[in-house]
Amino acid sequence: MTQGSQTGAREDGERPLRRDAALNRERILRAAREVFGQRGLGVTLDDIAHHAGVGVGTVYRRFPTKEALVGALFEQDLALRKASAERALAHPDPWEGLVDFLVEMSADLAENRGLHEVIMLGSHSSGPIETARQGMLPLLASLITRAQESGQLRTEITPSDIPVIQHMLSSASQFAQGTQPDIWRRYLEILLNGLKRRPDNIPLSTPSLGNPTVEHLMGLTRSVPPKA
Repeated sequence: MTQGSQTGAREDGERPLRRDAALNRERILRAAREVFGQRGLGVTLDDIAHHAGVGVGTVYRRFPTKEALVGALFEQDLALRKASAERALAHPDPWEGLVDFLVEMSADLAENRGLHEVIMLGSHSSGPIETARQGMLPLLASLITRAQESGQLRTEITPSDIPVIQHMLSSASQFAQGTQPDIWRRYLEILLNGLKRRPDNIPLSTPSLGNPTVEHLMGLTRSVPPKA
């Protein structure tokens, strides 16, 4: 193999791939993003190979398991969501920062079914993905506390409400997929009106699920939390 037949180094520290192998890897990743995004993580590597226009053996040489492919795709996406939360925390207006974060996260989850399953359900998770998901919880708590301390967010809202809201919005998008997939924006507007603190707010009569229950439902903890 000549030096000219190689391309850039892999992120995981392995030797550089030949140009044709690197192109196949990128083709597989693009196809996987489209297929996972549209159909979720239930698809097979055979489905992805077909969509990419390569043999299934080519997929297995680059990604021996579906978990390896999921990790390659979604670890970066989770890092981008963390960066979004950090930007929201740096926003001079706590409410606007929270809104910006909710819009960005909702758009990602509504448009990418696979990402929704990784973040919300813990499907096909790896160590780095689990670490990234766990790292989002303190950021959510900080966003909520900051907006409440500014007097703009209702005091009853808890960090555990945010994943439930995101799941609701994603479900609305799935429901209207193929007709009006961005319908989640309408329902986010309705929810934001309910989240905003006002003198005439009617107190919420139903408690939140709470962090232990939501973490269990998201697959962040494996034991069933005790009932309140």
